[in-house]
Amino acid sequence: MTMRTLLIPTLLMILPTVARAQAPTDVAAAIDRKVEALTVKDAVIADALADIGTQAGVKFTLDEQSLELLPWGPQTRLANVSITNASLREILPQLLGAIGMTYEVRSDDIFVFASDPLKRINRRATWQELQLLQRCREAKYTPENLKDFDLQYRISSKVDAANMLSHQLTKSGDGSMADMLEVATASLGWVWFPSDGAIVIRTQQAQIANRLARRISVRYTATPLARVLMDLSDKAETAFVLEPGMMLKLPPNTVQSYTLLLQSTSIRQALELICAETGLKYEIEREVVRIGLSDALQEGGKQASVRASPYVGKIAVPSADGSYTLEFLIRAEELPPDILETRDQMIEEIIQKMRRDMSTTAPMTSPDAPDQ
Repeated sequence: MTMRTLLIPTLLMILPTVARAQAPTDVAAAIDRKVEALTVKDAVIADALADIGTQAGVKFTLDEQSLELLPWGPQTRLANVSITNASLREILPQLLGAIGMTYEVRSDDIFVFASDPLKRINRRATWQELQLLQRCREAKYTPENLKDFDLQYRISSKVDAANMLSHQLTKSGDGSMADMLEVATASLGWVWFPSDGAIVIRTQQAQIANRLARRISVRYTATPLARVLMDLSDKAETAFVLEPGMMLKLPPNTVQSYTLLLQSTSIRQALELICAETGLKYEIEREVVRIGLSDALQEGGKQASVRASPYVGKIAVPSADGSYTLEFLIRAEELPPDILETRDQMIEEIIQKMRRDMSTTAPMTSPDAPDQ
């Protein structure tokens, strides 16, 4: 088997973090400084980057979870690397991008971590998938080049996903296939990632559900409930939005001192257990997991404000003789997730069509006539 060049990164945090201050000049200067000659022989990725850092005068930090996304995990090896009269800033995008990785210059080191498409695989990538990521990074987007890729749409069959993506790509500007797919899918509430030899397109909600399927082993002992939820949010790399004031309506001992033992349990199972024990509920939305009080807890609490989900549909049942019709309004919480997803996709398609119609039929305006 041919040895491949590999490097290792770190998983992105779930909740948005405060923007970092500009890196001090020592790291910034080191990454821009030309290296006359730098050589690294076949070595495990962590050792290879440490060697590169020593020769270039910078420190590399790798995320352990990102290492697990590479084909051979932490044992992935970086093939022989030779750099002549080039800076790390020129070399790292090619070196790391070839395996779906990227980096960030921090105050005292260079942080290497997995790119979003690689992380979305949610398991160890295969060499074939890394090669596909590299193709997407190197190929320029054009409608003709897109035909060279096998796209699989895991989107509701009720919408024309291929046409929606094609239309959005034409509005995303110029760039690599990877960059344009990122922009276009994000605008539609979708994501993309390599799977075997194909590019898979699916909704952000489905991607969040996939992250929640991650299995974890952790013990929380007498830990504030909010901290437990935020730690699970970090592990799922998904923002958990807590309903304002919900902690005030739970028993103080539950809020301040919560104990939970998880052994090879999915994050979703952990959420369901917490909800069963505390009376909370959660809902997977387009970009976040929203956590709030269950209906039963809201109705039972004196200060709880009942907030029913909106009506999203109607069932009309005509009488046998056609003399009247019974109509039943349906709330969002009464529909299963797959039906709600179909509804969201249909709405998105209609909105896109309305925008196209508006852009082609918008009346021309003329400047006001000058004063006489």
